[in-house]
Amino acid sequence: MLMSYEIKFIFNNNKSHLILDWVKNRLLPDPIYPYGIISSIYFDTRDWRFLEEKINSDYFKLKFRIRWYSENEKIEPGGYSFIEIKKKIGSTRKKIRKKSDISGKFLSEADLNNEKFFRIISTFRSMGEMIPDNIFPVFQISYKRWRFVEPVTGMRFCLDCDISTPKVNGLVFPKANPLYLENGVFEMKGVIDEFPELVHKLTLLGCKKESFSKYCRCYQKLNEANRIN
Repeated sequence: MLMSYEIKFIFNNNKSHLILDWVKNRLLPDPIYPYGIISSIYFDTRDWRFLEEKINSDYFKLKFRIRWYSENEKIEPGGYSFIEIKKKIGSTRKKIRKKSDISGKFLSEADLNNEKFFRIISTFRSMGEMIPDNIFPVFQISYKRWRFVEPVTGMRFCLDCDISTPKVNGLVFPKANPLYLENGVFEMKGVIDEFPELVHKLTLLGCKKESFSKYCRCYQKLNEANRIN
């Protein structure tokens, strides 16, 4: 019986170059988007309602964000972005995505209390989800991503490292210095009848299979830095 998998392996970020070299010798680069920098601004409420859904492993979870891409560090972000709602009901996942003319350059530079973010909130509501009135942008997460394909099974993989919070909302986190996570993540997705041999060997490189949420981990790091209980 074929099963759908979404499995994550966590590793120490300072070993990311070793793991990347090892993976490059065993997988094919994605033919369309082999590498890029991904940035997202996440929205939540004053009492961190959507974060709590994740922490508490609620059966129903929602995540709201606006995301944009850069091909590499030297190229300016694109002239558009994507407004996204991620919904999880039990083990079922669904992403609702809408292209926006808000540029990545603007999102990279704008203060998180800029009035244009109210327009994004209105778009969330137009996408069919009931959201609270007090939702607002809380912080940005950025990271480097390499994408790969396993030629035999067709499974897709991605390696994310240098995960950071380059921008935060001063209303919730007064200390706005950029922070970096100590971990990177290697993720596999697909429908297979058995794991590829690659997966069994990842632990030899110091990778550990576990659940991982960039949003949750970045919040914990920011919370610790700001000494907020």
